Amino acid sequence: METEPEESRTDVNAHEARLYRVFWNDMFAKKCGSYGDTTSIPPMCFTDGSHMDVYGIVVARDMVDHNRNIIFHRERDNCQRITKQDPYLALTGPTRAVLLSVDPTYVEVDLKVKGVVQSEDKDLSSLALCYRNQGASKSYMMYHEGTTNKLSTPELAFAHIVNSVEATISVEVVYGDWPRGFRGVFTANTASMDHMKVTLLAFEDGKLLPMDGHSNVVKLSRRVVCVELRRPKMAKVKKPKLKISAQAMRINRENDVWRNAVAFTPEKAGRSLGTLKVGSCEMQVTVAWSLLSTFKFSYDRRLLEE
Repeated sequence: METEPEESRTDVNAHEARLYRVFWNDMFAKKCGSYGDTTSIPPMCFTDGSHMDVYGIVVARDMVDHNRNIIFHRERDNCQRITKQDPYLALTGPTRAVLLSVDPTYVEVDLKVKGVVQSEDKDLSSLALCYRNQGASKSYMMYHEGTTNKLSTPELAFAHIVNSVEATISVEVVYGDWPRGFRGVFTANTASMDHMKVTLLAFEDGKLLPMDGHSNVVKLSRRVVCVELRRPKMAKVKKPKLKISAQAMRINRENDVWRNAVAFTPEKAGRSLGTLKVGSCEMQVTVAWSLLSTFKFSYDRRLLEE
């Protein structure tokens, strides 16, 4: 049993302070740690309204190899801030085209919200969603899935593109520089889905165009999309095109926008070249075309041939 110090028996304030410490340890020590621990909660936590710092992984699995095809992946020290104004995950995939064949395709979600310390992190979404090909009667079919669990309600949206090819996009600066004081957005979309644009890169605050190492190649956040090929019975449907767009918006002057776009006709193999120009910045866009296969053996043999 702890012996009461001499001074606390003769000093009323010291005696009360000792009793307070005993009281605190009885009430909070198991939950809050040591009596001497300093708070780890920073200031201004609620200055900018409701937001979440999210990390984790979203992947797809198809019948080609049943392995993870990364769509979104962030570590705890590189969270994405989610707000009511911007509730979408900044996707970085897929790594390759996702094959939606007869066998079911799965999307797995494992996301967490970062706490002040790791022990305070909270689960946000933990799901495994299944998509079964029901046979599309047109060139593409939109799919929306909103799944509610005890943690959150994530919404998944994608297009099932029938008779499609894989397009891998790269952008290289060949002349000039990105305009100073302008943020930028690069997008891709097909002619039949002009309303559904895939963000290839978005950078803010008038920073320099992100480059891949010391080269002139632009570091895109994502670069693989699928494009439908034209079929004879689709003669009245808009001719398939892959459209790559770039726009620069001056900081704090959203009406000051420079836009440019280039369109490509889908091919079964090979590469197509085009040019984007934003201000004095001229960029060469390369699209590498590839057919898809349902058999992993086809990919393995192709890699061995190279």
